[in-house]
Amino acid sequence: MNSSIKFALTAGVAIGSVVASTGAHAISITASQDTNGLVGALLAGANTGIVVTGSTLNGHAQVVDLSTLFPGLPSAPLTSSGVYTNASGTYGIGSGVVLSTGGVEGITVDLGGGTPPQTFVAGYSDGPQTSEGNGWPFGGTFPPTGSTTPGVAATSAQEALLDPITQNPACDPAPDFCSHYDVTELIINFDMQTGFESVGFKIVFGSEEFPEFVGDSFVDGFGMFLNGVNIAQVGGNPVNINHPDMTGTITGTELDGILAPGGNPVLTFGGLVNPTGNTLRFIVADTADGILDTTVYFSALAGVAVVPAPPAIWLLGTAAAGLVGRGYAKRRQRAADAT
Repeated sequence: MNSSIKFALTAGVAIGSVVASTGAHAISITASQDTNGLVGALLAGANTGIVVTGSTLNGHAQVVDLSTLFPGLPSAPLTSSGVYTNASGTYGIGSGVVLSTGGVEGITVDLGGGTPPQTFVAGYSDGPQTSEGNGWPFGGTFPPTGSTTPGVAATSAQEALLDPITQNPACDPAPDFCSHYDVTELIINFDMQTGFESVGFKIVFGSEEFPEFVGDSFVDGFGMFLNGVNIAQVGGNPVNINHPDMTGTITGTELDGILAPGGNPVLTFGGLVNPTGNTLRFIVADTADGILDTTVYFSALAGVAVVPAPPAIWLLGTAAAGLVGRGYAKRRQRAADAT
């Protein structure tokens, strides 16, 4: 679909969603660019086996002027990262960190006069789906239109990571059209405590690009690079909106589509690590434009302890050693008797 047409459609949805009011949230998001706070929420406590040695957040924040839609409306912030709690267990994932190509908190304004608070840009806390195309292109103006910037362009290093994830034959004739925007990434450097040999964690991946833009050029995607290798593979496929296990039947937040193989939206990933000098990079991106959001929830990053050898194997080894010892003793006795 032509990008300008997509902008026009989603702009209409954005204006229409203004009349929607907010409700109680169980996934409750606090927008944040505090890298230490994000990492702490992802680790969720001490004694995880992971010793963080450094961390970096490459994300976005913007104060949006709402008066361009209605004079007198205030400005409000949008931030592409945050921490969340999940009291109701939405999607079945625990509390942790949320990264998005849009504003994780959304924009809701109390207009006063006894009217309910009004949502101008939906965030990704719990709540009903009020928009079929929620999104925010960072650097743009409200409401999004075809004349706004398409979002913040990815760096060349980010493009190199993302191209294999958002691969799309439609991009081959015109790769520039499939560039990435509004990239948000969290990079964690860490060592492992003694007795831990791998790490594991859980995620939920969802997108506003689904299902309208499946098979188009807008292949938003997500990667997790553990020591340089993308371990975000589900059924042998990278994590993006074209994945065959994407579904629109699982609700809980504004996201229109969730990746849920076998109907389970919680994806578990992990891998072996080194005793020291490890890097884990989470990266999510829009493709071809920045207008519709893709969002990922992360939880429970922790080390996995070394598994000791099963007792039966140890006993077998001990017994074998005993037999060898007795055989050696008998040979020595025979040699002594012969002399």
